[in-house]
Amino acid sequence: MTMASTVSQFLDDHSVSYRVITHSHSATSRETAHAANVREDRVAKAILLRDSQGPVMVVIPASSSVDMRAVHDETGRNQLEMVPEGELGSTFPDCELGALPPLGPAYGITTLVDSSLGRCDTVYFESGDHEELVAMDGRDFDQLFSGCRHCDLSKDWP
Repeated sequence: MTMASTVSQFLDDHSVSYRVITHSHSATSRETAHAANVREDRVAKAILLRDSQGPVMVVIPASSSVDMRAVHDETGRNQLEMVPEGELGSTFPDCELGALPPLGPAYGITTLVDSSLGRCDTVYFESGDHEELVAMDGRDFDQLFSGCRHCDLSKDWP
Protein backbone atom coordinates (compact mmCIF):
# COMPACT_ATOMS: atom_id res chain seq x y z
CA MET A 1 0.00 0.00 0.00
CA THR A 2 1.08 3.60 -0.42
CA MET A 3 0.28 6.85 1.34
CA ALA A 4 -3.40 7.17 2.24
CA SER A 5 -5.27 9.35 -0.25
CA THR A 6 -6.71 11.50 2.55
CA VAL A 7 -3.19 12.17 3.84
CA SER A 8 -1.74 13.13 0.45
CA GLN A 9 -4.75 15.33 -0.35
CA PHE A 10 -4.52 17.09 3.04
CA LEU A 11 -0.79 17.73 2.61
CA ASP A 12 -1.29 19.02 -0.94
CA ASP A 13 -4.23 21.22 0.12
CA HIS A 14 -2.01 22.86 2.76
CA SER A 15 0.88 23.37 0.30
CA VAL A 16 3.50 21.93 2.62
CA SER A 17 6.72 20.34 1.47
CA TYR A 18 7.34 16.77 2.53
CA ARG A 19 9.21 13.69 1.54
CA VAL A 20 8.37 10.03 1.90
CA ILE A 21 10.82 7.64 3.52
CA THR A 22 10.38 3.97 2.68
CA HIS A 23 11.32 1.51 5.43
CA SER A 24 10.90 -2.14 6.30
CA HIS A 25 7.49 -3.20 7.60
CA SER A 26 6.87 -2.06 11.17
CA ALA A 27 4.00 -2.56 13.60
CA THR A 28 4.43 0.33 16.06
CA SER A 29 5.58 3.94 15.92
CA ARG A 30 8.70 3.06 17.89
CA GLU A 31 9.51 0.23 15.44
CA THR A 32 8.90 2.65 12.57
CA ALA A 33 11.43 5.11 14.00
CA HIS A 34 14.04 2.37 14.22
CA ALA A 35 13.23 0.98 10.76
CA ALA A 36 13.56 4.45 9.23
CA ASN A 37 16.64 5.28 11.33
CA VAL A 38 15.10 8.40 12.93
CA ARG A 39 14.78 9.46 16.56
CA GLU A 40 11.64 8.27 18.34
CA ASP A 41 10.99 11.72 19.81
CA ARG A 42 10.68 13.13 16.27
CA VAL A 43 8.04 10.62 15.17
CA ALA A 44 4.50 11.88 15.80
CA LYS A 45 2.14 9.06 16.72
CA ALA A 46 -1.63 9.26 16.87
CA ILE A 47 -3.84 7.89 19.59
CA LEU A 48 -7.56 7.90 18.95
CA LEU A 49 -9.80 8.30 22.00
CA ARG A 50 -13.58 8.56 22.21
CA ASP A 51 -16.48 9.05 24.57
CA SER A 52 -20.19 9.76 24.09
CA GLN A 53 -19.30 13.19 22.64
CA GLY A 54 -17.22 11.63 19.85
CA PRO A 55 -13.57 11.08 18.95
CA VAL A 56 -10.47 13.02 19.98
CA MET A 57 -7.04 12.42 18.46
CA VAL A 58 -3.98 12.95 20.62
CA VAL A 59 -0.66 13.39 18.80
CA ILE A 60 2.45 12.69 20.86
CA PRO A 61 6.06 11.61 20.22
CA ALA A 62 6.62 7.89 19.65
CA SER A 63 9.11 8.00 22.53
CA SER A 64 6.32 8.81 24.99
CA SER A 65 3.02 7.54 26.29
CA VAL A 66 -0.18 9.55 26.56
CA ASP A 67 -0.87 11.23 29.89
CA MET A 68 -4.62 10.61 30.23
CA ARG A 69 -4.88 12.95 33.22
CA ALA A 70 -3.51 15.79 31.04
CA VAL A 71 -5.94 14.89 28.24
CA HIS A 72 -8.85 14.89 30.70
CA ASP A 73 -7.70 18.23 32.18
CA GLU A 74 -7.33 19.77 28.71
CA THR A 75 -10.66 18.55 27.33
CA GLY A 76 -12.79 18.40 30.47
CA ARG A 77 -13.89 14.99 29.19
CA ASN A 78 -13.26 12.32 31.83
CA GLN A 79 -14.75 9.33 30.02
CA LEU A 80 -12.36 9.28 27.04
CA GLU A 81 -11.06 5.80 26.27
CA MET A 82 -8.77 4.43 23.62
CA VAL A 83 -10.52 3.17 20.48
CA PRO A 84 -9.64 -0.50 19.89
CA GLU A 85 -7.43 -0.99 16.84
CA GLY A 86 -9.99 -3.28 15.21
CA GLU A 87 -12.49 -0.40 15.12
CA LEU A 88 -10.23 2.15 13.40
CA GLY A 89 -11.04 0.99 9.86
CA SER A 90 -14.38 2.78 9.75
CA THR A 91 -12.78 6.13 10.63
CA PHE A 92 -9.64 5.61 8.52
CA PRO A 93 -10.86 3.53 5.55
CA ASP A 94 -7.89 4.41 3.34
CA CYS A 95 -5.28 3.33 5.92
CA GLU A 96 -3.85 -0.03 6.87
CA LEU A 97 -5.00 -1.23 10.25
CA GLY A 98 -2.63 0.11 12.90
CA ALA A 99 -0.93 2.68 10.63
CA LEU A 100 -2.81 5.68 11.93
CA PRO A 101 -1.66 9.02 10.48
CA PRO A 102 -1.66 11.79 13.11
CA LEU A 103 -3.63 14.16 10.88
CA GLY A 104 -6.91 14.30 12.75
CA PRO A 105 -8.04 17.48 10.95
CA ALA A 106 -7.82 15.62 7.63
CA TYR A 107 -10.40 13.17 8.93
CA GLY A 108 -12.57 15.77 10.70
CA ILE A 109 -11.41 14.75 14.18
CA THR A 110 -10.77 17.15 17.06
CA THR A 111 -7.01 16.97 17.63
CA LEU A 112 -4.67 17.83 20.49
CA VAL A 113 -0.93 18.06 19.75
CA ASP A 114 1.80 17.57 22.31
CA SER A 115 3.85 20.76 22.72
CA SER A 116 7.16 18.91 22.46
CA LEU A 117 6.58 18.22 18.75
CA GLY A 118 6.63 21.97 18.11
CA ARG A 119 10.29 22.03 19.09
CA CYS A 120 11.38 19.52 16.43
CA ASP A 121 13.18 20.79 13.33
CA THR A 122 11.88 17.76 11.39
CA VAL A 123 8.78 15.72 12.23
CA TYR A 124 8.01 12.25 10.90
CA PHE A 125 4.68 10.42 10.86
CA GLU A 126 2.85 7.40 9.48
CA SER A 127 1.48 7.84 5.97
CA GLY A 128 -1.34 5.37 6.45
CA ASP A 129 0.64 2.21 5.77
CA HIS A 130 3.32 0.24 7.56
CA GLU A 131 6.20 0.91 5.15
CA GLU A 132 6.25 4.66 4.50
CA LEU A 133 6.96 7.59 6.76
CA VAL A 134 6.29 11.24 5.92
CA ALA A 135 9.06 13.69 6.84
CA MET A 136 8.53 17.44 6.95
CA ASP A 137 9.92 20.61 8.41
CA GLY A 138 8.67 21.26 11.93
CA ARG A 139 7.23 24.64 10.92
CA ASP A 140 5.16 22.99 8.19
CA PHE A 141 3.98 20.37 10.67
CA ASP A 142 2.86 23.15 13.02
CA GLN A 143 1.03 24.83 10.12
CA LEU A 144 -1.04 21.68 9.61
CA PHE A 145 -2.24 21.94 13.22
CA SER A 146 -2.69 25.71 13.46
CA GLY A 147 -6.34 25.28 14.45
CA CYS A 148 -5.61 22.63 17.09
CA ARG A 149 -4.72 22.93 20.76
CA HIS A 150 -1.06 22.44 21.65
CA CYS A 151 -0.40 21.32 25.21
CA ASP A 152 1.64 18.91 27.33
CA LEU A 153 0.00 15.52 26.78
CA SER A 154 2.76 12.95 27.08
CA LYS A 155 5.01 11.36 29.63
CA ASP A 156 8.14 9.31 29.28
CA TRP A 157 7.80 5.55 29.06
CA PRO A 158 8.17 3.96 32.51
